[in-house]
Amino acid sequence: MSNTNRRDLLKFAGAATVAAGTGALIVQVTTAAGSQAAVDAPRPVEDPKQLVETYRGRKIEIGGTSAAQKQAGAHHLSAAGGTVDAGIRIDGVPLHVMQNADGTYTSVSNHYESFKSLRAVARAAVDELDGARLLPLQHG
Repeated sequence: MSNTNRRDLLKFAGAATVAAGTGALIVQVTTAAGSQAAVDAPRPVEDPKQLVETYRGRKIEIGGTSAAQKQAGAHHLSAAGGTVDAGIRIDGVPLHVMQNADGTYTSVSNHYESFKSLRAVARAAVDELDGARLLPLQHG
């Protein structure tokens, strides 16, 4: 017969529980560190040349500008005395977009909100316009 008493069994069970909990904690911490590294990894840059869509009846274009749009942007530039960001256009009118330090985007229509992609910021601008026409940004 074994000389094991109830107190020894409880000590063994407690030690096993602590060991299992420590192992589970280690797995959770290492997994969380790996997923955080994936979150911190640089995001692939969107290819803006590929996006032309109609959202809520408005035409959103992200990417290069045509010659007519460049000339219209130059007209707005000379008339306003400022810069025009022609990277995003809503119904052909440039939407001024700024990129934040964390890689998110903000537009003049949603200045206090950040968006993860150019598409999201353009759609949010359309939502904010709620049928109104986007006017070119004028400085001064």
